[in-house]
Amino acid sequence: MLFLKVLKLCPHNLQKKFWLLLAAMLLLAFGETAVVGLIAFYAASVSDPLASWQAVMTSSVFHSLPDNTRLIVDSPRALIGVLSLLVIMAVVFKNIYRGYVTFHIARFAALIEAFFGQRLMEIFLHRDYLWHLKSNSADLLQLIQWRTHLGNGFVTPHLKIFCEISMLIVLLASLLVVQPLVSLLFLVVQGGAGVVVYFRLKKGLDYSARNCKTLTLEMNRDATRAIHGIKDVQITGTAEFFVTSFKKSADKYADMFGLQQFWKESPLLSLESFGFVILAGVILFMLFILGYSPLETTGTAALLAVTAWRLLPAFNRIVSSMTGIRTAQVYVETLLKELYDNKLNIIQKDRVDCEKQLFKKVIEFQNVSFSYDDARPVLSSMNLKIPCGQSIGIMGPSGCGKSTLVDLLTGLLRPQQGKILIDGQELTNENVFLWRSCIGYVPQFPYIFEGTLAENVAFGKDHQDIDMERVLESCRLAAMDFIHQLPQGVETVIGERGVRLSGGQRQRVAIARALYRRPQLIVFDEATSALDEENDQHIRKLIAGLKGEKTLIVVSHRHSTVQDCEYILKLKGDNVAQMT
Repeated sequence: MLFLKVLKLCPHNLQKKFWLLLAAMLLLAFGETAVVGLIAFYAASVSDPLASWQAVMTSSVFHSLPDNTRLIVDSPRALIGVLSLLVIMAVVFKNIYRGYVTFHIARFAALIEAFFGQRLMEIFLHRDYLWHLKSNSADLLQLIQWRTHLGNGFVTPHLKIFCEISMLIVLLASLLVVQPLVSLLFLVVQGGAGVVVYFRLKKGLDYSARNCKTLTLEMNRDATRAIHGIKDVQITGTAEFFVTSFKKSADKYADMFGLQQFWKESPLLSLESFGFVILAGVILFMLFILGYSPLETTGTAALLAVTAWRLLPAFNRIVSSMTGIRTAQVYVETLLKELYDNKLNIIQKDRVDCEKQLFKKVIEFQNVSFSYDDARPVLSSMNLKIPCGQSIGIMGPSGCGKSTLVDLLTGLLRPQQGKILIDGQELTNENVFLWRSCIGYVPQFPYIFEGTLAENVAFGKDHQDIDMERVLESCRLAAMDFIHQLPQGVETVIGERGVRLSGGQRQRVAIARALYRRPQLIVFDEATSALDEENDQHIRKLIAGLKGEKTLIVVSHRHSTVQDCEYILKLKGDNVAQMT
């Protein structure tokens, strides 16, 4: 059962909450049944007060009550008054308790959503870099959003079904004791109708749900491509293309969603009609087939009417929840496949004290080879030594393997052949997080998020955990002389992707971010290739100022950027490397 697979993946505290919820729902079922019985008796008493009062007076339960309690019910009028108060209190208390259970059902579903969203985030963020290169980022974001289908669309309906079935079992068991034949007839016909309706509609629900899922992905991809490439979209005047593509998927989605909602509502309409037909049919059956008197029929009809008042909505909610589950199931199966196929195995936390890493001598590449998807090797049998404290420039034409070399050095990619040694110790999955904590990385296009300058420099830190002195020191070392021009200094919000900064300023933010980590090795990966000559000179001065203090890897296609490095590694298209 799919729900059991979901529950099995939950931590112990959530599983414990589930069993407590089941106990609370069972208690609610007994409370609902007691209220139904009380209301049925109340309705019968109002229709025939004298007969009801006489029945109470002669019951053994009434005579077991204290004398002062029995004196309260000294007439049919008093009986109705007492029953009215009891019904009011019982219904109010029952509804308060039902609201309490409903709150905890919704909260439990939200906790499930939060847990599985967290698990997916952990899995995605700890998957190897090569997997991310092959994945569609829009699909990954959409997959995390689908956690709502798991909570509201899948777990909540299951819990509602458990709650309603518990109430139905207790209620029908009590009804069978009072009127076994009539109750059995009602149960068989109504239950059978529900099963038939559900299975007749199941194919339609599955079809519409699958199509809604596919079209949602298509719309999300279209929107992501357009928004992420907004500059190119506006310059090339292709906005209409993306809008039209989105509209095509959206129109198809509207048709499928309308069909999906029709299938979801159909059981409610069908079962409501069945229920009232059955209720009227049972009354006619008692009068004309079983030969009940009108008085006997009135009492039973009152019980059945009140029972139907609870049973029919319960049946409807069960079938509605089942259709909701069918709608969400296609999303849940995708999520569970992702979770079961990718067992999380985090060997070490990302945040590690880099001072524990002893990089004092040399980084070695020993016969390192790497290729993407079994294609021609990008790097083949490479041997390389990078002494600690030295500056190494890496040059070469596009496609020669410069970025691949950096990704191997930082542990983002693993050699398919050969070894990478740090002071003689092989770089493995067990120590890669420790090694990365010693690396500062400055990319060609730095990622700047919607936040303050300080938050961008101290990347991955909560605002209250940021060392402002270290931020200011890193900004000074990165020659960020534009800080005084910002309205709130380092507390200024610089906009998503750093839209309020120039290209050179964004690169200095990236350098300050690298320096904030106090790394032993700094990689400048084409950090100046997108800058003009003036900004390139500024960045080169910064790099020159770090020589001797840090081990520097400077990747560039410009000779001027690497000319001050102590060693220059030239990569060629035929996988030949030359150190000068």
